[in-house]
Amino acid sequence: MGCCWRCRIMVSVLMCTYNRRFCLKQAIDSVLCQTYPDFEFVIVDDGSTDGTEELIKSYQDPRIRYFKLNRNSFYCYAANQGLDHCQGDYVAFMNSDDAWLPDKLEKQVTVMEEDRMLGACFTRVYLVDESGNDLSEECRDMAELFDRKCSTQKEYLHTLLQSGNFLCHPSALVRKSVLDKIGYFNLLYRQLADYDLWLRIVSEAEITVLEERLIRFQWDIKGKKQISMSTRENSVRAFNESVMIRKNCVESMTDEKFCQFFREDFRNPDSVSHLQLEFEKAFWLMKCIEEVPGLKAAGMEMLGQIMREANAMETLREHFHLDIFDLYQWNGEHMYKTPWLISEIEEGSQQLAYYKDILKQKDEYIGQQKEQLEKQNAAIEQQQEYIEGQRRQAAHYEEQLDELGRRMEQKTGQLKKYEDKIREQDEMIQTYANSTSWKITEPMRKIMRLLKK
Repeated sequence: MGCCWRCRIMVSVLMCTYNRRFCLKQAIDSVLCQTYPDFEFVIVDDGSTDGTEELIKSYQDPRIRYFKLNRNSFYCYAANQGLDHCQGDYVAFMNSDDAWLPDKLEKQVTVMEEDRMLGACFTRVYLVDESGNDLSEECRDMAELFDRKCSTQKEYLHTLLQSGNFLCHPSALVRKSVLDKIGYFNLLYRQLADYDLWLRIVSEAEITVLEERLIRFQWDIKGKKQISMSTRENSVRAFNESVMIRKNCVESMTDEKFCQFFREDFRNPDSVSHLQLEFEKAFWLMKCIEEVPGLKAAGMEMLGQIMREANAMETLREHFHLDIFDLYQWNGEHMYKTPWLISEIEEGSQQLAYYKDILKQKDEYIGQQKEQLEKQNAAIEQQQEYIEGQRRQAAHYEEQLDELGRRMEQKTGQLKKYEDKIREQDEMIQTYANSTSWKITEPMRKIMRLLKK
């Protein structure tokens, strides 16, 4: 590059920061070490309280222009304040926790100067953590998002509208004249302000993305630093902003540009009048992303405005072959559910089905337990009947024993009587045996016994 070219070209590097002293030095050094030297470095301190001011003022480089806001007002306001101070032909956006490779500005300025039709130039990125470690494998989806390829202004616009943002903010070099024409950041947007700016730029001018990776873009995989990380509130806000941004982009587009970029998507290819094209914008919004109900609502809102115009009903019927009842039918669809609400409903339905299945299993288990209990009760009843039978039988045996006892007592009494009689007889016999007559007749009894033999 010749000296005259350097004097003619000037880049304004714009960086906004808030309480990032811990990582700020790396970002500042990567800017000051650029091989392209002809730039000013506009740093807007958005009310930091962590010593950021002291760190920045420690640099003696005359290219640094430091501005401090009295109170924190968030990025968009701070950036717009900074843009008002930018004097260069180009504005390069920089984050306070990222780092440029040394030849980033030089390569981008060269490309922009060679093609004056370009309104902005971006680059590919190295996705890194806070220690500079590569995250391309660990965060493959994000890495692939930044590597998405487009070739024409029309393709960039369609991809941004239909797929969302894939351009890296701190890689951007934008022609200042384009920014002055389209306006700066929209203060309404917190999550997707850069997405809104890219859409307005690409609607106005061509853009390009250098295939070289010229920035180390820090990605916080834990989600503690980036404002766009997926908390519930940020996700809902990002969805709402994406609907408003897309609607504003399409709605504010001139008839000429809308035909240039979207004629292939027209419901009626012969649409040419302003009223017909307004209908086409509404129809396109409704089908832009079919799985995002909010855009259908945005399209229906446009249709509501269009239907107030003269000849709107005739145009709807004759040019688009639709009737008011078609609009009524579309109005009967759910249009205000965010993807997260739909997801929660689906998760709730899945949980409900899960709990129903659990209840069914429990009911089956209770039924089985009840059946087993009934069987056990029946068995207990049988046992009770058996025990009762045993008790009756035992009572019968007791009665028999009592009867036997009584009989035994009777027999014992009789036996005692017999024993008494026997004893009496024994006594009588003994008396006879001891009598004189018994003794005298003893010889005679012996003779008699002999004779009997």
